[in-house]
Amino acid sequence: MRFETRTATRLLQICAITAVAGLALTACAGRATDSGTGEVVRNEDAKVTQVVKEEDCLDYVASPGITDDEIKLGSTFPDSGPLASIGETNRGMMAYFDYLNDSEGGLDGRKITLVPRDDQYDATKAVANVDELLQKENVFGIVGVQSSVGATSIWDTLNEQCIPLMMSTVSGSLLEDRLAHPNTLDGLVPYASEAYALGQYAADEWKSKKVAVIAQSGIFGESFLRGLDTVLPENGIELAGTETYQVTDPTVTAQITNLKATGADTLIVVAAGTKCPQIFDAVESAGWDPKIATTFTCSNTTLMGLASPSAVDDVVSTTWLRSREAGDPESDKYFAAVEKYFPDLNASSENVALGWAQAEAIVEILRQAPALTRLDVINSGLSLKDAKIPMAADGVLLNTSATDTMPIETVRITKFDSGSMKWSFADGDSALIDLDGVLKKTDK
Repeated sequence: MRFETRTATRLLQICAITAVAGLALTACAGRATDSGTGEVVRNEDAKVTQVVKEEDCLDYVASPGITDDEIKLGSTFPDSGPLASIGETNRGMMAYFDYLNDSEGGLDGRKITLVPRDDQYDATKAVANVDELLQKENVFGIVGVQSSVGATSIWDTLNEQCIPLMMSTVSGSLLEDRLAHPNTLDGLVPYASEAYALGQYAADEWKSKKVAVIAQSGIFGESFLRGLDTVLPENGIELAGTETYQVTDPTVTAQITNLKATGADTLIVVAAGTKCPQIFDAVESAGWDPKIATTFTCSNTTLMGLASPSAVDDVVSTTWLRSREAGDPESDKYFAAVEKYFPDLNASSENVALGWAQAEAIVEILRQAPALTRLDVINSGLSLKDAKIPMAADGVLLNTSATDTMPIETVRITKFDSGSMKWSFADGDSALIDLDGVLKKTDK
């Protein structure tokens, strides 16, 4: 499939929008420099499908941020505010890059530098951050944008210029929108697909009859409901009630009271940040005892530790990551690196391990590119074939193509033990779930 070039009129519209906010991304402000790139050819024999070509790009600059000894990348993500726990992911990513730089000299002698920026989960700040990263820091690409509002506020302009946007959260986006942005690779399982996995697990293992949902308002919650609206009817399960909340809401007591009144036997929590433990505690305080499944975004142990232990015991979630245990070589490497580079970071957090895994995926994409040019890296990202990431769980392989920009579409179901403060893979035939093709069903 050939990427269909967007028109200059669309670019002018994007520029006008950003100008209103006093911002200007690279295409709006003029051509960036391409100085000091050094030799960028790596492996001319690499088997990479040429999905995106130079004629598809506006103001194309091939290799900024690439020198003989450095690959410079940028990131914008929530590092403060109510969703600050998401920032752990980027420190996990930085820990891997630091490890790779020290142990192997980076990638082919080039050390990988990640320049981070805090956007506080604010789309306007994300746009300004990316503008600064491209214009002032002259980064090669943007990676690890850990919020849907951040990633989708920048992906139009970056796609116009063929700038890679790798391992970033566009997990709530529709399939057609993803395919219109071949420069962008999701760093999570699509939310609608994750919802499908949790709904299928509830049907197979819990024999759920009535499901209630509490969800963050906006694209996050809406996309998750698309998955549930597909999987629940397929299994004869009633969606008994749905309540939403704003990130800034002081409590969720009213929502939980309403959902308890539905008589649902299962609750699915679509949340992130400090709202996760608040919801779990509110369920317990209401004297309600449903089976609880939650999004990966709630599953890091930093957040689970903020809730009452009895409120989170046996909560179920999803992961595409391996179980980290002492004695496992990848785990030992990971724990040692986090301790060395970020000693105050909670290495048991799922978010930190996610960042490490996303960094491994980025390096794999860079390694497979014929040359360190933006086009070759984008096309490398669209040519993953059964790529195995060391931090990924057994059975989880990364695959992409011109018609599939979602690298991770297999998950394992995990269960939380509040006594040990650990997630473990759940038992049962549904523990490993293949989600390839789910978005074609949910995004109709």
